[in-house]
Order: sequence, then C-alpha cells, then structure tokens
Amino acid sequence: MFHLKKMIFSVLFHFYQFFTLSYPLWLMISSIGVSIGIILLLSGGHHFEQGITAISSFSLICLCLIALKHFYSKLLNWSDTRISKDIIVPLR
Repeated sequence: MFHLKKMIFSVLFHFYQFFTLSYPLWLMISSIGVSIGIILLLSGGHHFEQGITAISSFSLICLCLIALKHFYSKLLNWSDTRISKDIIVPLR
C-alpha cells in the first residue's frame, strides 16, 4: 500500500499544472460536446442514438473532471507518505 500511495502522490503532484492550464478548456470542450449531443437528440431521425451517446459520454467526462478537482487536495493529502508535509496546494 505504501508504494501505491507514493505513486498516486507523484502523479497527483505533477498533475497540478493540468488544473491551472487546461482544466477550463476540457470543461468547455465537454460542455460543447453535451450541447452537440442535445442538438443531435432534438434533430430526430437516425441521430437519436448518437445524441444520447454524446450527452452521456461528455457528461461523464465533465463529472469526472469536477469530482477530480473537488477531491484533488484530499487525495493528495491521503497519498502523501512523507514525514514532513510542507506542500500546500490550494485549488479554490
């Protein structure tokens, strides 16, 4: 379990730049994907299944991004195996 926590901490610590640089972009792309899915859903015909697929997949991606941002600092503190915990990463 120690090695798993150490690996998770390393990935999350280096993943911080994702939140500062590309998180808003990925969230915007996901919202555009949901909008396209709604347009496909409302267009009817053969595009109904593609609309449902687009809405569900982009909504899932958006929810995962929001959950990861919300629980990021908690996961980082949980996986920290160092004795001296001097790094503070505020995301709000």
